[in-house]
Amino acid sequence: MWTPEHFRAATPEWDAELVGQCPFGLLVTSNDSTPEATHVPMLIHPDDRERAATGLTGCRILGHLARLNSHWTRIEESQPALLVFPGVHGYVSPTVYGEHPAAPTWNYAAVHVTGPITLVHDPKETMTVIDRTIDVLEGSGPAAHWDREPSRDYFDQIIRGVVAFEVRADKVESSYKLSQDQPPDRRAAAVEASARQGRDPGSLGHWMSVAAHAQKEPRSE
Repeated sequence: MWTPEHFRAATPEWDAELVGQCPFGLLVTSNDSTPEATHVPMLIHPDDRERAATGLTGCRILGHLARLNSHWTRIEESQPALLVFPGVHGYVSPTVYGEHPAAPTWNYAAVHVTGPITLVHDPKETMTVIDRTIDVLEGSGPAAHWDREPSRDYFDQIIRGVVAFEVRADKVESSYKLSQDQPPDRRAAAVEASARQGRDPGSLGHWMSVAAHAQKEPRSE
């Protein structure tokens, strides 16, 4: 991943936060030089969340895909996999600067995780991954705390149609391109314009504000 110095995460915690806020990403593997990708929900293993705040390296990422998706049949045990978390992004119009010359750009935050992948076929272990995924996603949505217990029989019917996986993060790369390369006045204007569209956690406005604040402080190493 191309990451200029001024787009690096100010603290390792940023990567874990972004993955938690934007858990829908890409599982990418390659055989015979042909890359293959599947869009899937993925989450940090619950047992690794505390240490993930100090860096995702060494942490486990859990996910699942449909067994009808033949992608999993071409995955070999412990082969390298790339997990892409696109994160937040958005167009920045030159109109926000109020001056010329200017050029448009696209701001974004993204995390790439690379490591060996292990497929999970056992129905009970797969159900554990599903339950953990529900715990994370239900806990952050408007219909939080959905009671899944009345649907257990239904889960038992469909769980064999799911393949879960675990990836150990051996390499973590990220980029937070949030107008840090702009002069202070233009950056402030971009942050303000983005914040007007929302500062909720996980929004582009939130991340631009976080990055702007971090740039005023000494960078953590």
